[in-house]
Amino acid sequence: MISLAITNSKQIIEMEKDILKTLGYKISISSAHTFLIRFLKAGHADKNIVHLSCYLLDGTLQSYKLLEFPPSQLAAAAILIARSKFGRHPWSPTLLKYTEYCEEEILPVARAILAEKANYSLERCTTVNKKYSRRKCIN
Repeated sequence: MISLAITNSKQIIEMEKDILKTLGYKISISSAHTFLIRFLKAGHADKNIVHLSCYLLDGTLQSYKLLEFPPSQLAAAAILIARSKFGRHPWSPTLLKYTEYCEEEILPVARAILAEKANYSLERCTTVNKKYSRRKCIN
């Protein structure tokens, strides 16, 4: 029984090696930023929405509480907040299709992001604020 398990694990490792060689070792982890870029394109975001979404998403990196949410949900929530802020409908059929989340699933995540943002001390978000206060980030 033990030798069977070892043989299987060796086979799995060999298969993983074959897959990695086939892919040319070009693999990556999908980050919240990767999802954000895809979702922004799907939502036909303008510069204001892009910059605010990026600002909000960067701010989530400073919160342990927000680690409970998958990166794709954090990205979707940042877009939902930005779209609402700039007077667009918070969610669209296109975003539903590409994110596979309905607005009701993202609202609790958006609320959590806004709650964390409200609790940030000035010292805690100096770097993110400084980055996004530049002219190229629309101040």
